Parts: sequence; structure tokens; C-alpha cells
Amino acid sequence: MVTFYTTMFQPNAFQQQLFEQIFSSTKGKSKITADLMAVLGCSRASLYRKRTGATPLTADEMVKLANHFSISIDALRSRPEENSQVVVCTTLPPIKDYGDIDFYLENTRKNLELALTQPNAQLYFTAKEVPLYRYMDQPGLSAFRYYLWVMENMRRHERFDPLAIPQALIHKGQELTKLSEGIKSTEFWVAGAFDNLIGQIRYVSNNSRMSDRVKNQLKEELHAVLDKLLKNILSEQTKEGKAYQMVLCNYLTLSDGALLEIGPNHSEVMFSYGSINYMKSSNPSIVEAFRRGLRYHKLEGQTIDALEQATAHEFIESIREKVNAL
Repeated sequence: MVTFYTTMFQPNAFQQQLFEQIFSSTKGKSKITADLMAVLGCSRASLYRKRTGATPLTADEMVKLANHFSISIDALRSRPEENSQVVVCTTLPPIKDYGDIDFYLENTRKNLELALTQPNAQLYFTAKEVPLYRYMDQPGLSAFRYYLWVMENMRRHERFDPLAIPQALIHKGQELTKLSEGIKSTEFWVAGAFDNLIGQIRYVSNNSRMSDRVKNQLKEELHAVLDKLLKNILSEQTKEGKAYQMVLCNYLTLSDGALLEIGPNHSEVMFSYGSINYMKSSNPSIVEAFRRGLRYHKLEGQTIDALEQATAHEFIESIREKVNAL
């Protein structure tokens, strides 16, 4: 996993330091120059301007450099306390096997553990698709998610067998769900949030890559996820007794993502841009832009709670019908 930071503090000096690290860690300056031109898709003159800091690197260019040269750019960032506006991006290496998924689980756990140290931490989640932490405590569903990630990136068509998934990943998924239940949460849902997951189960089953027994297990687990979600809505609490609120929206302009308020002076936004890749930012302008989107959807949507029991049951039952139809 590579984490990188772009800052408002001495960007030119930071950029120069980055290129110094690349050249000092790799032999053959002419080869490095050619590699850099290929990675960045630029001319020699353009590379020179980037190397001297005259032309700022884009976030995408930093990701490419970090991945290609296996550099942990956050390690280059000196005096972090002086960087008041920090953009943090995290990318994962290509998935080759189930072992690579451990990076994702560990990084997500660290984010949640940081929030749990603060009693007033708040999580806002835009659920265009059902949040992963909602079903990572279900062994079959979490195994299915890991299976899809590996198959998607390896372009293979193996049968899905929950028992073939490393148990360590199942346990770590269960830990993530438990951690998420210890944070005050507001979730912004759309009616079709479960559609993609249900469609994936149907597709794998229809293509004979899943037994009926396994499919029925996944259906039972989906019903358990819905039971807990309904209980959260009506009790207005998470399983661990933290305040919970659902806002049901007709649509979401924000992509799948989360705003994590860790404390009065620290908030982070996480945007998903791939199956298990995401950008994480603590830049105040990005955080505030996400907050504005949440405020808009709070006004446009419908808050579902104990006073809206009929609407809550209708929302859950409409999803149950889709699950039963599998």
C-alpha cells in the first residue's frame, strides 16, 4: 500500500525531495529519466520542470510515481505539524490473491480505530451501495465480496466456495463491522442500495459458479443484515448503543464515500473510486465540499426513525422481496 501527501507547505521543496528519493534509490540515471518520462507521459523538458518544482505534480502523477518506484511518499513529509492542509491518498497494489486484500482491511481498521479514540467521533456514509461494514460480519457475504475482488482483478471464472477463503480475512471483516458499530453514524441511503450485491449473487449463481446451498446461505445472511438495519433504524442506535440515523434519498449526487469527523479539528473524507481503492483527504476545502453535499441531501431526503416505522418497514420489505427472488 502506498500513501502519499500533497501539501500547501513548501510544495516545490517537497517535490524536489521526491525526485531526489527516486534518483537515489535507483541505479542508472538515464534509465530513470526514461522511466519517469514514460510513467508521467511527458517530455524531457517537462520532466525537468517537474523535477525542479517549477511545474506542480498532479495527484494522479504522484500515485503513478509512488506505485512505479515503490516509494512511501508520506515518509518524505517532514514537519507534518506545519502542513495545515493535507491531502492524503491511499492506493492498493493490483490484487493477485486473497493476501493482497489484507492491506485494505488493515488500513480501514486503522481509520476506524483512530475515530474510536474520540468519544464524539461521527461517521457519515453515502450508501449508493450497501456499505461493506454492514455485512462483513456475515461469513458467507464477506467471503463472497473477497471472491469477487479476486475474480474481478484476475479475470478468472472459478466457482465460489466460502470455505476456500482464508479465515483470517473473515475474522478481520467481523472486526471491522464491530468497530463501525462503536461510532455515532448517519447513513444516506437510496432504495436500490442492495441491488448491485443481489445482482452479483444472481449472476454468479446463474452461471453455475455457486451451489444452491451457498446461495441460500447468502440469502439468509442478507435477511440477517436487513434485520439489524431495521433494528438500528427503529431504535436509532447502533448495536453498540451509539446514535444512529438513516436518511433515505431519491438519489445521491455524491459518490460512495464517507465523512469521518474524528474530533473538532480533524475530519477526513474518503471517496471510493474502484472496487477496493479509495482517496482519503483531510484538506478542509474538500471536507467542507462533502459536508455541503450531505447537508443538501439531508434537506432533500427523508429521515427514517422510530416515528417513521411504516416507511422503515416498507424500505426493508422491498429489499427482502428482491432477496427472496434470488
